[in-house]
Amino acid sequence: MSETSKETTKDLKTELQKSLGLLKNLREKARATLQEAGKDAKDRWSKVEPHLAEAERAAREATREATAASRTAVSGAVATLKSLRDAIR
Repeated sequence: MSETSKETTKDLKTELQKSLGLLKNLREKARATLQEAGKDAKDRWSKVEPHLAEAERAAREATREATAASRTAVSGAVATLKSLRDAIR
């Protein structure tokens, strides 16, 4: 994997991790606020919360997939460029 690809993957992972941290923080604040909220807000929260868990799971999975996808894309590009280089020689 090239250095640029490693940096891009690292940047993507960092951004996803930041977003996951923000999501977790906002969820915790919402839970704390809900303790004082009415039934309607609690009912809405019970519908939203499962989607938050799914979003977190999807973001973690995307981090893993981004690494594999980046590796595959870079490997393919390297192979193509090597082939082009050999053809030019």
